[in-house]
Amino acid sequence: MASAISPQIVAARTRAAQCILTRPELLALFQSFGGLASDLERIRDAGLEVEAQELAKSTAAGGGVAATADVMLHFAEVQKEYVAVMGVVRLVRQDHEDAGKTDIVAALQQIIKNEARVTVRTVQSEEGKTERVASRSTSTEALRAEILKDARALVGLPAVHEALAARKVPVERLKKLEADADALSEKLSDRATKKGATKTATAAKSDAVQRQAKWWGAAYRILAMVGEADAQVAELLREAARSRARKA
Repeated sequence: MASAISPQIVAARTRAAQCILTRPELLALFQSFGGLASDLERIRDAGLEVEAQELAKSTAAGGGVAATADVMLHFAEVQKEYVAVMGVVRLVRQDHEDAGKTDIVAALQQIIKNEARVTVRTVQSEEGKTERVASRSTSTEALRAEILKDARALVGLPAVHEALAARKVPVERLKKLEADADALSEKLSDRATKKGATKTATAAKSDAVQRQAKWWGAAYRILAMVGEADAQVAELLREAARSRARKA
C-alpha cells in the first residue's frame, strides 16, 4: 500500500532524481547505463505532486481550511520550473568558472546556495537566561520566497542573460518564473473551506506515491550504479533506506 511509504522516503527519492537531473555529469552517467532523463523526471514530478497534495491535505486537516488544489499544483509547477532553471544556472556558472570570470561565478554561486529563510526566536532557558535560537523554515511561503528571490536575482544579472538564453533560458522565462512566484504569495494565503478537500488530496497523493514507487523500483539498479560513483547520490539512497527502516 502507498500509505506504507513515508513522506521521508518520497522526499529522498525526489531529491535523488533531482540531484542527477541537475548535474550534467551524473545525468550522462545515468544515461550511459541505459536510463533516460524521462525516468528521473517521472520520479521527481511524482514527488513534487505528493508534496503539493500533502500541503493541501495538512492545511485542510490542521486548520479546517483547504488551499485549493489548483493553487497547490501550481506551486508544484513553479517548483519544477525553478529546478529546471537552476540546473541550467549551474552549467552557466561552470562556463564562467572555466573562463576565469570570478565575479560572475561568485554572483551565481550566491544564487545557487540554498538560503531558505531562517527564523530566529528568543527563548528562556531553565536557568532563566535569554537565548536566541535559529531554525530553518520549510514553510510553503519560505520556499516561494526563495524561488522569487533567486528568479529576481537572475533577472537582475544581465551579465549571464546571453549564456542562459543560449541554453534555452531566455530572460523572458526568468521573468515568468519571477512573476509566477510573486503571484503565488496571495494565492497561497487565500484559503477557502472546501468539503471533501482532505479526501481528494489524500487520494491524489496516494496515486502519486504509487507512481513514484513504480518508477523508483524500475530504475533502482541504475540509480545504485550512479550512487557508487557519487557520494551525494549514495547518501540520498541511504536516506531513503533509513527512512524505510524508521517507518518499519
